[in-house]
Amino acid sequence: MTSSSGESGCGNGSGAASPHVVLVPLPVQGHLNPFSSLAHCLAASGISVTLVRAARANAIVSEIQGSAASSPLPHILARPIRVEVVPDGMTSDPKQPLNPNKVRESIEIIGKGVDGLLEKLMREKDAPCCLIIDHLIGWGHDIALKYGLPWMMLWMGSASAFSVGFHVPELVSRGYIPAVGEGAKDRMIDFVPGLSPFSVRDVPKPVRIEEDTKANPFFQFFMSIYYKAKYADRILFDSVYDLESSVAEALREEAGFSVCHVGPLFMMSSQTSKSSARTVNLLQEDDSCLSWLDKQQESSVLYISFGSVVTLEYDVISELASGLEASGLHFLWVIRPDALSGKASVEELLPEGFIDRTHSRGCVISWAPQLAVLAHPSIGAFLTHCGWNSVLESLSHGVPMLGFPQQAEQNTNLKFIVHDWKVGLPLLQPNMQRIELTYVQDAMTVIMKKDEGKEVRRNALHFKKVILNACNGSSKSNLEKLVQDFISGNLKAPAPLQ
Repeated sequence: MTSSSGESGCGNGSGAASPHVVLVPLPVQGHLNPFSSLAHCLAASGISVTLVRAARANAIVSEIQGSAASSPLPHILARPIRVEVVPDGMTSDPKQPLNPNKVRESIEIIGKGVDGLLEKLMREKDAPCCLIIDHLIGWGHDIALKYGLPWMMLWMGSASAFSVGFHVPELVSRGYIPAVGEGAKDRMIDFVPGLSPFSVRDVPKPVRIEEDTKANPFFQFFMSIYYKAKYADRILFDSVYDLESSVAEALREEAGFSVCHVGPLFMMSSQTSKSSARTVNLLQEDDSCLSWLDKQQESSVLYISFGSVVTLEYDVISELASGLEASGLHFLWVIRPDALSGKASVEELLPEGFIDRTHSRGCVISWAPQLAVLAHPSIGAFLTHCGWNSVLESLSHGVPMLGFPQQAEQNTNLKFIVHDWKVGLPLLQPNMQRIELTYVQDAMTVIMKKDEGKEVRRNALHFKKVILNACNGSSKSNLEKLVQDFISGNLKAPAPLQ
């Protein structure tokens, strides 16, 4: 079925103007990059792309990358990418931490900006044929319905984690949640189609498994994501079909979702454009670490980074540092200045004298060029928060992971890393209440030097090949099909929520 909009910017295969697609990401680091990569993939295929960017993100990117950040990107593509900046009601100071409540308010303000943009595009006869909306933006379906435009959801995660979240209402109805009482978190769930058994504690953290769902203000929003996803033309997963084919088929055949694996988007876009504009940074990279890595032995360095959002308590950072120091390992540690509120410098975040005592084998920086780091032969393992971008980037480079999840679906990702794909180990055991030096030291030593670490490294190298094959196989085919559907107008018009 095609869109009901008479002014839709879809092609019809008869030499009409290039199809026009509008992309709307959440304005945080981990979401901007997949959208930027997808924009480059589409533009390289001749699709006219408008990439919406919130004002705060655009100001920071412009400061880091220069004026080109808000210019059409880049001229070497088949068609340039148009960047449209919309208000977000937030400070443009990158040193100011993002308050979650402020981010939620900002999303609504961004929605008004997107509404105004679409109204202008309609008026100028430049209507898009489709909207591609971030999965955490709750008004995507509403605005698509208002303008009669097909829409797709870009899910910045795996279909496996999506399926766990989608089945949470069933876990509630069966009495698994709330998980109260001895052993409640360890109860195994073995009835979700396409997934291997998982425990209640593997359910994404926003569900707050110990609480009654009625007491969790985020729960209804979390569930609405899955409900609205069924009304999307399709769900685009920044993941690889061959990593999770059974759950992809179960979501399609048993749950009725239209699923489409198109990742890793950072690799897919690198095939179409060598431009650095594919990468969007809200933090200034310190590439001096690359020359330091050049001096280290092969597979000898533990890379440590907890992403662009996670903050840690001082005692956690202290125990990590103490365990790292006791391990004797060589390391590259990324510590953002805002990783602990109230501290002004990286040195203040670490135990006194740590940098001096470890300077001969360690490098501490505020932000890293992560793809270049993971591609470096000296990297032996990655201590990560298990954010999906980091997981996918690590797998794509054959680097095993030491998982220390903090929020969102990171604990769910760790389950698949350790038990399904067997490409990593947990930093802590599931029932541990607090981080301790000895456990940290042992886990780091195991993944870098012991047989168990060698095994997960072999598995990681296997999945590197799987992902590389997908870039020239299933993911490439899915992106080509996506482009053809834009050209032909083979898209599903939005329907009112039932």
